[in-house]
Amino acid sequence: MSKSIKLTKVYDFPVDQVWYALTDPEAMSEWLMPCDFKPEIGHKFRFTTKPYPGFDGITHCEVLELVENQLLSFSWSGGSLKNTKVTFKLTAQGSKTRLDFEHSGFQGFINSVIVKRILSNGWKKKILSIQLPKYLSK
Repeated sequence: MSKSIKLTKVYDFPVDQVWYALTDPEAMSEWLMPCDFKPEIGHKFRFTTKPYPGFDGITHCEVLELVENQLLSFSWSGGSLKNTKVTFKLTAQGSKTRLDFEHSGFQGFINSVIVKRILSNGWKKKILSIQLPKYLSK
């Protein structure tokens, strides 16, 4: 069983537009979750959402890698998840952008099976397939 969530999407938007959506705090707050993100390696930030049992609604993150128009990765810890990693890799394909996404580092049975399944559905079926393209279309 893979300990990562992986997804590749191609968006009908140029790489600089997708990069902006991934690295501007107001943009991220609109298509992902409210946050205090800054595109600076080492910056610690939080995503906030509705809490539920076992999760206070806060995801603690730190920017780990940042290469303009190419790569963004940050740690992701919240609820039972500790130190997982979210990575967005962008590749220009003419006027389109290929996004290779990975959320990795799920440890333990609960996180590797249940939490990963919940997050996988969110990333694949909603966030990267509906919410981000909707934002890019504005």
